[in-house]
Amino acid sequence: MRSIRLEYLVLGTLLVYVTLHVLEEWLFGFPAWAEQRWGIPNYTVIKWLMHNAYFAFFLVLGYVIYRIDKDRFLPLGLGIIIWGLLNFANHLVFSVIFLEYSPGLLTSLIFLLLGILALRKAKFSGQLSVRVTVLSVICALLYWGLPMGLFITVDRMLGL
Repeated sequence: MRSIRLEYLVLGTLLVYVTLHVLEEWLFGFPAWAEQRWGIPNYTVIKWLMHNAYFAFFLVLGYVIYRIDKDRFLPLGLGIIIWGLLNFANHLVFSVIFLEYSPGLLTSLIFLLLGILALRKAKFSGQLSVRVTVLSVICALLYWGLPMGLFITVDRMLGL
């Protein structure tokens, strides 16, 4: 545990998302699944890729700022970890609700593993205070909400 640096766990979450997780969702038809289960009209692979670009942009931006000063901007880094945990929870909950595999569930298990390791690392190193935890959750919700709000707005403006 001591040998794994927290920034590597944060980076790992980001890299798993933009590579393996997006690949799993694509290979197993997440856009069609989301269109059918969530009622997103005309949710094509291209539209879904555009939406993932929004998420990736905000996560990468948060990671870059976190890396500028890992202590001062720790909530931005832990926010990425918590975002991964939210992604896992989303896939798990909808798999249970619909009693079927939600494309992305398998790689989101990696987010769960990285999240457990990162939060334990932060806790045992004394970095995880109530303030940092609250700010990290807020960052995670912003990583989730800002891209969604932005792509819904842009989609409407473009008539998508």
